[in-house]
Amino acid sequence: MAKERLFLGLYSGAAADGVDAVLAAVRGDGEAMSVEQIAHMNRLYPEDVRQRIRVAPGRQGEGGAKFFAELSRDIAIAAAQTGRLLLDEAKIEAGKIEAVGWSGQLISLTAPGATNELGAAMELGDAAILARRIGRPVAAGFTASDLAAGGVGGPVTSWCDWLLFRDERLTRVTVHLGGIATACFLPAGATPSDVEAFDVGPGTIVIDELVHQFHNRLHDTDGATASGGRVCAPLLNELLANPYFQVDPPKRTDAAAWTNTYLYRLLQMAQKHGCDGADLIATATELTAQAVAKAVGFAASGPITERAHEVILTGGGAMNIHLAGRIRTLLSPSSTYTVERYNLCLRAKQALCHAVLAAARIDNHPAHCHHATGAESPQILGTIVT
Repeated sequence: MAKERLFLGLYSGAAADGVDAVLAAVRGDGEAMSVEQIAHMNRLYPEDVRQRIRVAPGRQGEGGAKFFAELSRDIAIAAAQTGRLLLDEAKIEAGKIEAVGWSGQLISLTAPGATNELGAAMELGDAAILARRIGRPVAAGFTASDLAAGGVGGPVTSWCDWLLFRDERLTRVTVHLGGIATACFLPAGATPSDVEAFDVGPGTIVIDELVHQFHNRLHDTDGATASGGRVCAPLLNELLANPYFQVDPPKRTDAAAWTNTYLYRLLQMAQKHGCDGADLIATATELTAQAVAKAVGFAASGPITERAHEVILTGGGAMNIHLAGRIRTLLSPSSTYTVERYNLCLRAKQALCHAVLAAARIDNHPAHCHHATGAESPQILGTIVT
């Protein structure tokens, strides 16, 4: 039997509300790797850090460099604290961890274009500080590795989804409902080269911004506000006409594309249609649900021609009963489950994937679905910081 190794995965997504941490047991390596979630924790950022992340995409002017340097430091400190707390809770000494996988906080992303051979990304969360505070090597910079190979920057977790959820008989789609919604298509019997994955568009980020503005809350818990509102059909149609939804994969997006200017225009459009409060939150929730349904339908009529047998929901947005219910209805007759069916916590999957990416980086294995990202060839993703 292959020796068991322990890895710590840390993830901070587009919702920017906190850090997810997973302690994972890994046996074997490469495509023979098996992974088990041992423990999981989610810990909110300190309020001042969360607020600085929210305004970071629009930060400019004098003092900007200092702002980003200090924010990168403070994100790393918060991530290290979460990782340390999880290890303490699991009664595991840091020295028993092989390595840490860290996503970094994506602030901005520019895809490759006609005039730029390579895309560019800004991820905050200093890996050197993280390595120092936890006392173990940190594998990070996975997005940068894909960009350097000509990809759009991910989703870098698609190989991990393939490893965890592939099936010889069933076609599956994982849908991560974080701040940004991401879909990963796993045809029956797929190899990593058969995987298609891309950012669908907003997951919970628009909903969260509206809930914060109207009710000063972080989330629409259980979708209670949306379920009490009515969808404004004319506004929804305008939102679904956003050019991002019309772009074929590979593609990625970031939080900045769906906040700031987007939110300002959304509020103007809502006022024009007489849509406010609960109705606006209901419409934003339906936008995410229909964007997800369209993405799954695109795959069924495109490179992946089989209807999905199973759709697996992950992320904090899967806790929104109203949103998950609308996705389940729109994707029928596909069976839609949450990732808890597969013995993972709803908020654990992305952090678990980064533990897997750390294991692959330590083993120098190219854990990379390069066709999904548009990269030129499979890459060994990430850089090790000690």
